[in-house]
Amino acid sequence: MDVLNIIISDMAKEDVRFYKLFANRMYYSHDRKDLQLFDFIYNSGDQYAEDKILNRLYSKKEKNSFYRLKHRLLNHVNKSLLLQYADSDEAISNLSMLSLYKFHFARNSFKAAKYFLQKAEQKAIAIEFLELLDIIYSEFIRLSIETMDIDPLQYIEKRKLNFEKLQRLRGIDQVLAAVSYQLKISQNYSPEGKKFITMLEKMVKQNIPGKELQSSKSLQLKLTDAVSRILIQKHDYKTLESFLASRLKEFGKKKLFNKVNHESYLKMLTYLVNASFKNKKFKQSLEYTSKLEGAMNAFDKMFYDKYFVFLTNAEVINYSVVDPDKAIKLLEDLKKSKMRQKLSFYEIFVYLNLSLLYFEKKDFDKSIRQIIDMSLLESFKKADETLKLKISIAELMIRYELNEQDVIEYRVGQINRSFSLLLQNKNQKAEKDMLIIFRQFIQNETSTRQVKLKALLQLFIKQHFKNSNEDSSLIKYMPWVKEKLQLINQSRR
Repeated sequence: MDVLNIIISDMAKEDVRFYKLFANRMYYSHDRKDLQLFDFIYNSGDQYAEDKILNRLYSKKEKNSFYRLKHRLLNHVNKSLLLQYADSDEAISNLSMLSLYKFHFARNSFKAAKYFLQKAEQKAIAIEFLELLDIIYSEFIRLSIETMDIDPLQYIEKRKLNFEKLQRLRGIDQVLAAVSYQLKISQNYSPEGKKFITMLEKMVKQNIPGKELQSSKSLQLKLTDAVSRILIQKHDYKTLESFLASRLKEFGKKKLFNKVNHESYLKMLTYLVNASFKNKKFKQSLEYTSKLEGAMNAFDKMFYDKYFVFLTNAEVINYSVVDPDKAIKLLEDLKKSKMRQKLSFYEIFVYLNLSLLYFEKKDFDKSIRQIIDMSLLESFKKADETLKLKISIAELMIRYELNEQDVIEYRVGQINRSFSLLLQNKNQKAEKDMLIIFRQFIQNETSTRQVKLKALLQLFIKQHFKNSNEDSSLIKYMPWVKEKLQLINQSRR
């Protein structure tokens, strides 16, 4: 799927209506092949077949004409979207002012250029668009060469102060981006994020508190996010819950939240949902989930698609405890949803949770089906190796319940080979020990084998009981190991 298909497929109904109005303002002597192509792409979605529409619009010898049509359509769609959102999106509006400045500057109309540059500065200050402010102040300095009514020293100083502020925010952004990426690919299972957390803690200490912290909305929100991530990584959910609840109250009194920083509000609610869940306050977590859904509908649902998966996650984790059947229905619906296609990176969450829920219900056939389907996903191929290893152990647990001894024997050898380096890591001792247990499980049934198996299960519980109480891992081995030990004890009575 190329960029034209992606853009058109993502367009909402109001975007399509606006484009049709925009496109029909333009008159051509030829038939409207651009509109035919637009409709075909929009209605086809993932089933888009370029050869089909090419043959409908042109002969086989006119491929170049078709590609020119695609290029023209892309330009028109882009112009339509820019025009549609020029006034409703503060950042786009700000960039429009800068574009108008550039236009008038190129025509040597310096008074008009100055007017739009000042407008751009006012908007950038209002929404704390520091990166753009840096460019704006550079343009003021440049414009001062062409006109006598601009003092360059004033803007040199402004640029210097803005740059200092920008550097601090960039520093936090860089560390947050690194931590966020690590968490995404590992699903919270990889220990590699610790070095980033250390950097983050240091940065937070350097930036709290100060006069600028009290006045800058961006800095307050970024630091709140930074502290939240530290507490999440440390699994200190009690502190996280009280911290975020107090910050939300404080920011509400200050009327800090607006359309520009609305995503920060959504993020804080998402953290609160998960913190409440970890603290076993399921009713409160669902209340925050309801607030999250309401906030997602604000400002014409500008972040609805992006936070849809987080909303679903919030519902699933809570209903997994209070109403498992409802959690399963939510996940099965998500598998069929177009939203899943837009957020393919979170597909693993859907399939893994479904597998575990079916496992809890002892529907092992459906449980293994989710694991098999998940292994075919492109997103799974890019997942962290630690997560893949843990999922492989979960698969063996399901295979055992299905009495697939031959498959277990083959998979144990395959897992040992595929993850040989990772299994040497002390952080993966639980997985290594589980593989040893499974090797014993598939041995011939003898009294000696039962004794060895019992000893292995008891040793696993003794060595890993403390870590199993840390509610940070989605896949939990301990309940399953205890159940198998209990069955052995019962069979020997």
